Amino acid sequence: MPLETTPIQPAATGPGRTLHRRLGLQSASLAGIGVILGAGIYALVGPAAGQAGGAIWLSFLVAAIIAGLTGYSYARFVAIVPKNSPEFQYAGLAFGPTVGFATGWVMVWSDLIAIAAVSIGFAGYLAHLLPVPVVVGAFSLVALLSLIAYLGIGESVGLVILFTLVEVAGLLFIIAVGLPYWGDVDYLEMPRGIGGVWTAAALIFFAYLGFDEFGNLAEETREPGRTLPRALLIAMVVSTLIYVAVAFSAVSAVGWEALSSSSAPLAQVAGTVLGPRADMALTLIALAATANTVLLLMVAASRSLYGMASAGALPGWLARVGRRRTPWMAIGITSLFAMAITFVGSIERVAQMTNASVLLSFAVVNLALFWWTARRNETWTPKRMLLGALPPLAATATCLWLLVYTGTEAILLSVGLGALGLLIGLRLRKPQGAERQG
Repeated sequence: MPLETTPIQPAATGPGRTLHRRLGLQSASLAGIGVILGAGIYALVGPAAGQAGGAIWLSFLVAAIIAGLTGYSYARFVAIVPKNSPEFQYAGLAFGPTVGFATGWVMVWSDLIAIAAVSIGFAGYLAHLLPVPVVVGAFSLVALLSLIAYLGIGESVGLVILFTLVEVAGLLFIIAVGLPYWGDVDYLEMPRGIGGVWTAAALIFFAYLGFDEFGNLAEETREPGRTLPRALLIAMVVSTLIYVAVAFSAVSAVGWEALSSSSAPLAQVAGTVLGPRADMALTLIALAATANTVLLLMVAASRSLYGMASAGALPGWLARVGRRRTPWMAIGITSLFAMAITFVGSIERVAQMTNASVLLSFAVVNLALFWWTARRNETWTPKRMLLGALPPLAATATCLWLLVYTGTEAILLSVGLGALGLLIGLRLRKPQGAERQG
């Protein structure tokens, strides 16, 4: 039995205004590659190398497999519920509005924390070039990108495509620089054993975040049920190939020990091989990469708020669409909270907090796909088992396993956010777009 389409109530966007469907397969794929190939690889390859050693490439592969399994659930769901705020919609479809609200709530907060963290990373790179205080640099970036997000999805994705080309060029440059050194080190050296590989994978998982944001583009994409799953697959495959090749080149060129001790690991790779000018070039590319990630996360977080407000789970004013056909109130709230959270600590610490919250939400989404499918299939044929049961169950298990390696502080934060979301959801109990299907 094919998956059914669930009716979703139209968004309460104001008189005559809806989001603009401007994205096709090419632009959606490039946007996906842009948000995945963001700040994570530039900032976290060093700390991850300290955990996994020469086997850091294996950590990237492990993280890719786990992300890919969950990506399958998102690809299946986007054809069923082509609406913004995907975690809220998907979990609510299977488990009811309260769980749906809590799942969407956790994901929105993870996006806000990630925006703050990456903004601080941008400001750090900027301070390397100009005497600009980190807080000022981070605030200025968020303010500027919120204006771009307000102007329109086409303008936002246009800038994303430009930044994506720049950051992909930087990563390809690192691959080329390190390629002559391939084979010079032990790629299975694990200073902390296999546990270090898993810990590095939990940290690196931050670098894959973005595939889950495809659902937040559903109402601005042409034929989302067909376009977004294909764009997701393209983005995941391209990003994984680039990440693994970068890992090989970086470790080969400078060694995992030097990589792990650097605050700008990829810039050090370029500088070690080609000199100071290459270091400066990679710093500029890192600025583009971090700005790219912040813009896409800002678009995604504002669409999550818009989607939840449209369904009645948050105040209706968050669903207001302005003259530019963008959710301007949601964009404004996203920017204000992100600015406030910029006072959080280092990008490594915040990345693990983000990962824990995201992995918890992913586990719920994966279980939701299994549960929703099971309730609509009285007989499990081998095909239905292969497509409807095994992938989401395997994705749930791997997400929970990786969650363990994010650390106690990050786990407690994610569980606390989830519990708070459940309490708020129980008090609201008004969502219309994620109703339980009987």
